[in-house]
Amino acid sequence: MDKIMLDTNFLVAPFQLGFDIFEEIERLYPESKVYTLEDAVQEAKSIEEGRYVDLVEKLLETKNIEVLETEGEGEVDDLLVEICDEFVVGTNDRELKERLLDEDAEVIIVRGGNHLEVRNRDSLRH
Repeated sequence: MDKIMLDTNFLVAPFQLGFDIFEEIERLYPESKVYTLEDAVQEAKSIEEGRYVDLVEKLLETKNIEVLETEGEGEVDDLLVEICDEFVVGTNDRELKERLLDEDAEVIIVRGGNHLEVRNRDSLRH
C-alpha cells in the first residue's frame, strides 16, 4: 500500500482548484493511505487569515486523512524531505518539489490546473 503525504498546499488545493485531487490520487495510487503532518494542518488553517479552517477540518474527516504528530522542530518542508523515503509527497511548492526530486523522492504535483502527475514514479522507495 502506498503512503501519500500531503503538504500544506495540497490540503487547501481542493478549495482552490476545479477538480478533486483525491479522485486523482486514487487514480494514480489505487491502494493508498493519505497522511499529513500536524504542522501542515496548522499552516493550512492559517492561510488567508483562517479562511480554510472549517474546510480543512471537514476534509480531514471526510477523506480519512491521518494526521501525524510532527516530530522534531523546523519547517514543514524540511520535515517532509527528512521522511520522503517513506512516503509519496504531494506538493505544489516549487522549491520543496525540487528538494524532493534531488532526493529521488516520488512526488505528486498539479499539472495544467486539472489533474495530478507523478514525478520519479520509478524511483526505488524503501
